[in-house]
Amino acid sequence: MIFPFNDAWPKIHMKIIHISVSNNLVPPEGYGGTERVVHWLSKAQMDIGHEIHVVAPEASTTKANIIPIPLWCNEEEAYQQSYQKILSLKPDIVHDHTFTQLFRLRHPEQAAVSTHHNERFEPVSNTIYPSRADAQSNGSSTFVYHGLDLDEYSFTEKKESYLLFLGAIHPRKNVDKAIQVAKWTNMPLVIVGPVRHPGYFCKKVRKKLNDKITYHGEAMGEIKNHLLKNAKALLYPSSWESFGLSVIEAMAAGTPAITSDIPPFHETVEQGVTGFICDSKKDYIQAIEQLPSIKTSACHERVAKLFSKEIMAEGYQKLYQQAFEKKNW
Repeated sequence: MIFPFNDAWPKIHMKIIHISVSNNLVPPEGYGGTERVVHWLSKAQMDIGHEIHVVAPEASTTKANIIPIPLWCNEEEAYQQSYQKILSLKPDIVHDHTFTQLFRLRHPEQAAVSTHHNERFEPVSNTIYPSRADAQSNGSSTFVYHGLDLDEYSFTEKKESYLLFLGAIHPRKNVDKAIQVAKWTNMPLVIVGPVRHPGYFCKKVRKKLNDKITYHGEAMGEIKNHLLKNAKALLYPSSWESFGLSVIEAMAAGTPAITSDIPPFHETVEQGVTGFICDSKKDYIQAIEQLPSIKTSACHERVAKLFSKEIMAEGYQKLYQQAFEKKNW
């Protein structure tokens, strides 16, 4: 196990197995917050010398060792395809990112942790949350912020005039509220993300599209980077998030975030410095008016300080050690 950020800690090599979900590659080609976090965390852990294996669809391009499962298989099939290989490797830590936590529940003797990525996840022992707010809402105090690879994001101080919504098209993401804010402020709105709820898209989004409010499907790679770095602001009025990865992606590109007033955003957004947290029509209008006061460098610096993949790996390392020593929580 390597403890890379404190010379007082013992420097011992660790074998870690991440169990990712089966419905996307690692890293994902398009939308996929869980898989992206698995990729970034694995990358940071390999950079500091750990041996990393990832249970993921076989077409994944992660540099970690892949334990292959079929793409889009159910979690029972994924478990059956991978558990013997996991056990044969005799890992120091298994890190489960799945919804059902089948490996954790069926092999309680294995030192392991889990990350709470989604509200569908039923917490088990040694669960780690991606924000303090998410931990507290589940009766816990154990959290590690998601972190990203800053090298994957382009930064620019020059911004264009459009607002950007980046996320799944789903009722809890409140894309219709983003459209409403764009209309209140007479700002162009670019909507990007997969349609996860077709009925909502048809009733609440598609009918409101025009030459200023446009939908572009999923954006990947350089197109996503281009949209993020050039947007006037990310507009993200979600009603629930365990963390909200789009917010730090925008800030990494020097783009401020205008969000709804839910607890996790009070941890990612520094009010009036890297964006604005809003609870009313008046708040959203004032946020747009005050965007010139935001320094793009402050947005990027906040991510580098709190939400990098290296800082995420450091946080998990401490908790891996506790689990390895059977100091469970």
